[in-house]
Amino acid sequence: MYQKTVLPNGVRVVSEAIPHFHSVSLGIWINTGSRDETAPENGLAHFLEHMAFKGTGRRNTYDLAREIDQLGGAANAFTTKESTCFHGKVLADQLPRLFDLLGDIVLNPMYDNDDLEKERQVILQEICTLEDTPDEYVHDLFSRWFWGDSAFGRPIMGDAQTVNRYSRRLLLDYRQAHYHPDRLVIAAAGRLQHETLLDLAAATFGDFLNGNRFPGREAVCTFPGHHHLERDLEQVHLVLGGKAPGSGESSRFVAILLNLILGGNMSSRLFQEVRENRGLCYSIYSFLHCFSDTGVLGVGAAVGPENLGILLDTVREEISKMQHQEVSPAELQAAQDYSRASFYLSAEDSDNRMMRLAKNEINFGHYISYEEIINRLEAVTPKQIMAMAQDWLNLDNWHTVSLGPLR
Repeated sequence: MYQKTVLPNGVRVVSEAIPHFHSVSLGIWINTGSRDETAPENGLAHFLEHMAFKGTGRRNTYDLAREIDQLGGAANAFTTKESTCFHGKVLADQLPRLFDLLGDIVLNPMYDNDDLEKERQVILQEICTLEDTPDEYVHDLFSRWFWGDSAFGRPIMGDAQTVNRYSRRLLLDYRQAHYHPDRLVIAAAGRLQHETLLDLAAATFGDFLNGNRFPGREAVCTFPGHHHLERDLEQVHLVLGGKAPGSGESSRFVAILLNLILGGNMSSRLFQEVRENRGLCYSIYSFLHCFSDTGVLGVGAAVGPENLGILLDTVREEISKMQHQEVSPAELQAAQDYSRASFYLSAEDSDNRMMRLAKNEINFGHYISYEEIINRLEAVTPKQIMAMAQDWLNLDNWHTVSLGPLR
């Protein structure tokens, strides 16, 4: 059962009670991420997430690590372009202890200067790890060039230049400017009672105030084109993509199915034609990312340099087919069945339920049932798929990024 309460200071508390679960997942979400940073601040939201685990007024770094282990579950955090989340999963009777721990690191981080210097080195190594992982790094490069020189295009972790400039004062200023009660969502799913969660939230966050006004977000722009970064690798890593519907647009349901049919699973057109029929490469897929006000739909692959040309031709051919021929009812039904199964199977996990609660609240301000999503997907027609392919799979508006042994 879904329930929602808004505290007097604007903090939103949402829960979904699932009595037959033994676990409960808790997330404390702040609706701020890398797209809310200025150029000198790039990477600060991610840095703040790291520093939260380096000690509070009540717990040092070792205390936090030991208590997380003693809970027997898991506790972690992540930063995206639009959100920062501190989350954990424990047995139901450990919810108060988990809430106290997560609330402490969100509200009372120390940002000790010695710890800041240590974590600076950790994040610089994290950036190096990304750059040493070409199948991930090519997506980072695509984001930079497709979205241009804007907060949306900059890397979530920042770069070595910005990370080396961070100071305790800069962290405190950013936190004061972006961590607001009305941008904070507390979400929990599993074996719990909403009243218990509400009592914990009120006791911990009821006095949380921040008088600064959130600066707002800039609209995003996209830039078609091509970039190549030469690197001594065995394969060329490739990402090409264009703009897609945002999470608030009803056409996203059409985009979900178009993505699946194009390259979203093993029976998709790209996987079958590029890998199974032609044996051009091992890795080929399409992807769809929906943000609050925009999205991106694209194709990723890793291929030997000798096969790059024919792979690109094949991708163009498959896109052209989707633009000029309606998908068959059987192919559409297969994608709808896959989506339905994926949604319901993900509902078996309390982490997925918690994250879905929070994202719905942040993006829409209310709960959206699984049944409503399935009904919207099952209402999509072949004509809608072809119309979206003609509109959104326009290669003239796409950007292509390649990384590997090409001049």
